[in-house]
Amino acid sequence: MIDWLADVWSRATSVDVVEGGEEAGPIDERALLADIRDPTVLAELRSATTTGSFTGDICRCHGSRTLVLRDGEVTACASMHGCDTVSWERRRFRDDLIVAPCEIASSAAAQVVPGQIVQFYGQLTDLLQLQEARPQFRPAGKKALRHLADRNVPEVLRPVLASIAGQQAGELPAEQVGNLRQLLASSDPSPTHRATQLLDWLGRLPVPAEALWGEGVLVRQLLVGIAPHDIATAADNHRTGHIAMGIINLVQHNGDDGTFTSSIVPTLRELFSEPR
Repeated sequence: MIDWLADVWSRATSVDVVEGGEEAGPIDERALLADIRDPTVLAELRSATTTGSFTGDICRCHGSRTLVLRDGEVTACASMHGCDTVSWERRRFRDDLIVAPCEIASSAAAQVVPGQIVQFYGQLTDLLQLQEARPQFRPAGKKALRHLADRNVPEVLRPVLASIAGQQAGELPAEQVGNLRQLLASSDPSPTHRATQLLDWLGRLPVPAEALWGEGVLVRQLLVGIAPHDIATAADNHRTGHIAMGIINLVQHNGDDGTFTSSIVPTLRELFSEPR
Protein backbone atom coordinates (compact mmCIF):
# COMPACT_ATOMS: atom_id res chain seq x y z
CA MET A 1 0.00 0.00 0.00
CA ILE A 2 2.88 2.39 0.74
CA ASP A 3 4.33 1.80 -2.73
CA TRP A 4 0.88 2.28 -4.25
CA LEU A 5 0.40 5.58 -2.39
CA ALA A 6 3.79 6.81 -3.58
CA ASP A 7 2.86 5.97 -7.17
CA VAL A 8 -0.60 7.58 -7.26
CA TRP A 9 0.57 10.71 -5.48
CA SER A 10 3.59 11.09 -7.77
CA ARG A 11 1.20 11.15 -10.74
CA ALA A 12 -1.49 13.35 -9.17
CA THR A 13 -1.92 16.75 -10.79
CA SER A 14 -5.02 17.68 -8.78
CA VAL A 15 -7.12 16.55 -5.83
CA ASP A 16 -10.86 17.03 -5.60
CA VAL A 17 -12.59 17.02 -2.24
CA VAL A 18 -16.18 15.85 -2.61
CA GLU A 19 -19.08 15.48 -0.21
CA GLY A 20 -19.74 12.06 1.29
CA GLY A 21 -17.63 9.02 2.06
CA GLU A 22 -17.96 5.39 1.04
CA GLU A 23 -21.27 4.40 -0.56
CA ALA A 24 -22.22 8.05 -1.24
CA GLY A 25 -22.73 7.50 -4.94
CA PRO A 26 -20.68 8.19 -8.08
CA ILE A 27 -17.77 10.55 -7.48
CA ASP A 28 -18.62 12.87 -10.39
CA GLU A 29 -22.20 13.30 -9.16
CA ARG A 30 -21.28 14.55 -5.68
CA ALA A 31 -20.96 18.14 -4.47
CA LEU A 32 -17.45 19.45 -5.13
CA LEU A 33 -16.01 21.12 -2.02
CA ALA A 34 -12.54 21.91 -3.36
CA ASP A 35 -10.44 21.54 -6.48
CA ILE A 36 -6.81 21.63 -5.31
CA ARG A 37 -4.10 22.18 -7.91
CA ASP A 38 -1.45 24.29 -6.20
CA PRO A 39 1.71 22.14 -5.90
CA THR A 40 2.52 23.42 -2.39
CA VAL A 41 -0.95 22.62 -1.12
CA LEU A 42 -0.89 19.22 -2.81
CA ALA A 43 2.42 18.44 -1.09
CA GLU A 44 0.99 19.40 2.29
CA LEU A 45 -2.13 17.33 1.72
CA ARG A 46 -0.04 14.34 0.61
CA SER A 47 2.03 14.48 3.79
CA ALA A 48 -1.04 14.97 5.99
CA THR A 49 -2.89 11.98 4.54
CA THR A 50 -0.09 9.45 4.13
CA THR A 51 1.94 9.84 7.34
CA GLY A 52 0.82 7.85 10.37
CA SER A 53 0.16 4.27 11.44
CA PHE A 54 -2.05 1.61 9.87
CA THR A 55 -4.71 -0.06 12.01
CA GLY A 56 -5.17 -3.33 10.15
CA ASP A 57 -8.90 -2.65 10.23
CA ILE A 58 -11.49 -0.20 8.90
CA CYS A 59 -13.86 2.29 10.49
CA ARG A 60 -17.42 1.07 10.42
CA CYS A 61 -18.87 4.41 9.34
CA HIS A 62 -18.73 5.50 5.71
CA GLY A 63 -16.84 8.73 6.29
CA SER A 64 -17.81 12.34 5.69
CA ARG A 65 -15.78 13.41 2.66
CA THR A 66 -13.67 11.87 -0.06
CA LEU A 67 -10.31 12.85 -1.52
CA VAL A 68 -10.11 12.13 -5.24
CA LEU A 69 -6.65 12.03 -6.81
CA ARG A 70 -6.55 12.75 -10.53
CA ASP A 71 -3.96 12.78 -13.29
CA GLY A 72 -6.67 13.72 -15.74
CA GLU A 73 -8.57 10.61 -14.72
CA VAL A 74 -9.42 9.35 -11.23
CA THR A 75 -6.44 7.36 -9.92
CA ALA A 76 -7.26 6.96 -6.21
CA CYS A 77 -9.84 7.81 -3.55
CA ALA A 78 -9.76 8.07 0.23
CA SER A 79 -12.66 8.59 2.61
CA MET A 80 -12.14 10.86 5.63
CA HIS A 81 -13.28 9.72 9.06
CA GLY A 82 -13.29 12.35 11.79
CA CYS A 83 -10.16 14.45 12.11
CA ASP A 84 -7.58 11.67 12.26
CA THR A 85 -8.48 8.72 10.04
CA VAL A 86 -7.95 8.26 6.28
CA SER A 87 -9.22 5.16 4.49
CA TRP A 88 -7.48 4.72 1.13
CA GLU A 89 -9.42 2.49 -1.29
CA ARG A 90 -11.13 0.80 1.62
CA ARG A 91 -12.57 -2.16 -0.27
CA ARG A 92 -9.19 -2.94 -1.76
CA PHE A 93 -6.86 -2.50 1.24
CA ARG A 94 -9.16 -2.64 4.30
CA ASP A 95 -6.50 -0.85 6.36
CA ASP A 96 -7.21 2.61 7.78
CA LEU A 97 -4.43 5.10 8.36
CA ILE A 98 -4.42 7.04 11.64
CA VAL A 99 -2.72 10.41 11.16
CA ALA A 100 -1.78 13.25 13.49
CA PRO A 101 -5.22 14.76 14.10
CA CYS A 102 -4.34 18.37 13.42
CA GLU A 103 -2.39 17.80 10.21
CA ILE A 104 -5.31 17.57 7.80
CA ALA A 105 -7.34 20.31 9.47
CA SER A 106 -4.43 22.70 9.78
CA SER A 107 -2.76 22.20 6.41
CA ALA A 108 -3.06 24.79 3.68
CA ALA A 109 -5.64 22.53 2.08
CA ALA A 110 -7.94 23.15 5.04
CA GLN A 111 -8.30 26.73 3.92
CA VAL A 112 -10.06 25.65 0.74
CA VAL A 113 -12.02 22.76 2.28
CA PRO A 114 -14.75 24.19 4.50
CA GLY A 115 -15.39 23.08 8.05
CA GLN A 116 -12.21 21.12 8.78
CA ILE A 117 -11.63 22.52 12.28
CA VAL A 118 -15.19 21.68 13.31
CA GLN A 119 -13.96 18.08 13.45
CA PHE A 120 -12.22 19.01 16.71
CA TYR A 121 -15.44 19.97 18.48
CA GLY A 122 -15.87 16.60 20.18
CA GLN A 123 -12.21 16.27 21.12
CA LEU A 124 -12.11 19.72 22.70
CA THR A 125 -15.37 19.02 24.53
CA ASP A 126 -13.68 16.03 26.15
CA LEU A 127 -10.36 17.75 26.76
CA LEU A 128 -11.96 20.80 28.40
CA GLN A 129 -14.61 18.71 30.20
CA LEU A 130 -17.47 20.73 28.78
CA GLN A 131 -20.11 18.00 28.85
CA GLU A 132 -23.31 19.47 30.23
CA ALA A 133 -24.91 18.39 33.50
CA ARG A 134 -28.36 19.18 34.88
CA PRO A 135 -29.94 21.61 34.51
CA GLN A 136 -28.89 22.07 30.89
CA PHE A 137 -29.12 25.86 31.08
CA ARG A 138 -27.70 28.30 33.61
CA PRO A 139 -30.23 29.46 36.23
CA ALA A 140 -31.08 33.08 36.93
CA GLY A 141 -30.74 34.86 40.28
CA LYS A 142 -28.00 34.53 42.89
CA LYS A 143 -26.89 31.14 41.56
CA ALA A 144 -26.20 32.75 38.20
CA LEU A 145 -23.30 34.79 39.54
CA ARG A 146 -21.13 31.71 40.15
CA HIS A 147 -21.82 30.39 36.67
CA LEU A 148 -21.08 33.76 35.07
CA ALA A 149 -17.78 33.97 36.96
CA ASP A 150 -16.82 30.40 36.01
CA ARG A 151 -17.47 31.23 32.36
CA ASN A 152 -15.32 34.39 32.51
CA VAL A 153 -18.27 36.49 31.36
CA PRO A 154 -17.16 40.15 31.11
CA GLU A 155 -17.87 41.72 34.50
CA VAL A 156 -19.75 44.66 33.03
CA LEU A 157 -22.38 42.27 31.67
CA ARG A 158 -22.86 40.11 34.76
CA PRO A 159 -25.39 42.29 36.62
CA VAL A 160 -27.71 42.29 33.61
CA LEU A 161 -27.28 38.62 32.76
CA ALA A 162 -27.75 37.45 36.36
CA SER A 163 -31.46 38.18 36.05
CA ILE A 164 -31.72 36.14 32.85
CA ALA A 165 -31.50 32.34 32.65
CA GLY A 166 -29.20 30.76 30.07
CA GLN A 167 -32.00 29.69 27.78
CA GLN A 168 -33.51 33.19 27.88
CA ALA A 169 -30.09 34.65 27.01
CA GLY A 170 -30.33 32.89 23.68
CA GLU A 171 -33.78 34.35 23.02
CA LEU A 172 -33.18 38.05 23.73
CA PRO A 173 -34.62 40.56 21.22
CA ALA A 174 -32.20 42.31 18.91
CA GLU A 175 -32.58 45.64 20.76
CA GLN A 176 -31.52 44.13 24.08
CA VAL A 177 -28.59 42.35 22.45
CA GLY A 178 -27.55 45.66 20.92
CA ASN A 179 -27.66 47.30 24.34
CA LEU A 180 -25.38 44.61 25.75
CA ARG A 181 -23.01 44.98 22.81
CA GLN A 182 -22.85 48.75 23.39
CA LEU A 183 -22.34 48.27 27.14
CA LEU A 184 -19.37 46.01 26.49
CA ALA A 185 -17.90 48.35 23.87
CA SER A 186 -18.23 51.32 26.22
CA SER A 187 -16.28 49.50 28.93
CA ASP A 188 -13.60 48.20 26.56
CA PRO A 189 -12.94 50.11 23.31
CA SER A 190 -10.46 47.53 21.98
CA PRO A 191 -12.23 45.18 19.51
CA THR A 192 -9.45 42.60 19.86
CA HIS A 193 -9.75 42.56 23.64
CA ARG A 194 -13.54 42.29 23.43
CA ALA A 195 -13.15 39.41 20.98
CA THR A 196 -10.79 37.67 23.41
CA GLN A 197 -13.31 37.94 26.24
CA LEU A 198 -16.21 36.76 24.10
CA LEU A 199 -14.33 33.82 22.57
CA ASP A 200 -13.17 32.68 26.00
CA TRP A 201 -16.76 32.87 27.27
CA LEU A 202 -18.09 31.02 24.23
CA GLY A 203 -15.45 28.32 24.62
CA ARG A 204 -16.41 27.63 28.25
CA LEU A 205 -20.10 26.97 27.68
CA PRO A 206 -21.37 23.43 28.39
CA VAL A 207 -22.05 21.29 25.31
CA PRO A 208 -24.44 21.03 23.62
CA ALA A 209 -27.47 22.98 24.92
CA GLU A 210 -25.84 26.06 26.43
CA ALA A 211 -23.10 26.31 23.81
CA LEU A 212 -25.40 25.94 20.82
CA TRP A 213 -28.79 27.28 21.87
CA GLY A 214 -28.45 29.15 25.17
CA GLU A 215 -25.78 31.71 25.98
CA GLY A 216 -23.92 30.60 22.88
CA VAL A 217 -26.49 32.35 20.72
CA LEU A 218 -25.99 35.56 22.69
CA VAL A 219 -22.19 35.44 22.54
CA ARG A 220 -22.21 34.88 18.78
CA GLN A 221 -24.53 37.86 18.43
CA LEU A 222 -22.22 39.99 20.57
CA LEU A 223 -19.33 39.09 18.25
CA VAL A 224 -21.24 40.60 15.33
CA GLY A 225 -19.65 43.92 14.48
CA ILE A 226 -16.14 42.84 15.46
CA ALA A 227 -14.08 42.39 12.31
CA PRO A 228 -12.98 38.82 11.49
CA HIS A 229 -9.38 40.05 11.49
CA ASP A 230 -9.72 41.23 15.10
CA ILE A 231 -11.36 37.94 16.13
CA ALA A 232 -8.57 35.96 14.45
CA THR A 233 -5.93 38.17 16.06
CA ALA A 234 -7.45 37.55 19.47
CA ALA A 235 -7.30 33.79 18.90
CA ASP A 236 -3.74 33.92 17.61
CA ASN A 237 -2.58 36.01 20.57
CA HIS A 238 -4.24 33.83 23.21
CA ARG A 239 -3.57 30.19 22.42
CA THR A 240 -5.82 28.40 24.88
CA GLY A 241 -8.19 25.49 24.44
CA HIS A 242 -11.16 27.63 25.44
CA ILE A 243 -10.36 30.30 22.83
CA ALA A 244 -9.97 27.59 20.18
CA MET A 245 -13.31 26.09 21.22
CA GLY A 246 -14.88 29.53 20.90
CA ILE A 247 -13.56 29.86 17.35
CA ILE A 248 -14.83 26.39 16.41
CA ASN A 249 -18.26 27.19 17.86
CA LEU A 250 -18.31 30.38 15.79
CA VAL A 251 -17.23 28.56 12.61
CA GLN A 252 -19.97 25.96 13.10
CA HIS A 253 -22.56 28.70 12.73
CA ASN A 254 -20.93 31.40 10.61
CA GLY A 255 -18.51 29.54 8.35
CA ASP A 256 -14.88 30.41 7.63
CA ASP A 257 -12.79 31.50 4.67
CA GLY A 258 -9.62 30.13 6.29
CA THR A 259 -8.98 33.17 8.50
CA PHE A 260 -10.27 31.55 11.68
CA THR A 261 -8.74 28.15 10.86
CA SER A 262 -5.31 29.73 10.52
CA SER A 263 -5.69 31.56 13.82
CA ILE A 264 -6.02 28.40 15.89
CA VAL A 265 -3.66 26.10 13.98
CA PRO A 266 -0.85 26.66 16.54
CA THR A 267 -3.23 25.88 19.40
CA LEU A 268 -4.48 22.69 17.74
CA ARG A 269 -0.91 21.59 17.07
CA GLU A 270 -0.02 22.06 20.74
CA LEU A 271 -3.12 20.23 21.98
CA PHE A 272 -3.28 17.44 19.38
CA SER A 273 0.20 16.91 18.03
CA GLU A 274 0.39 13.12 17.87
CA PRO A 275 -1.71 10.32 16.37
CA ARG A 276 -3.74 8.19 18.76
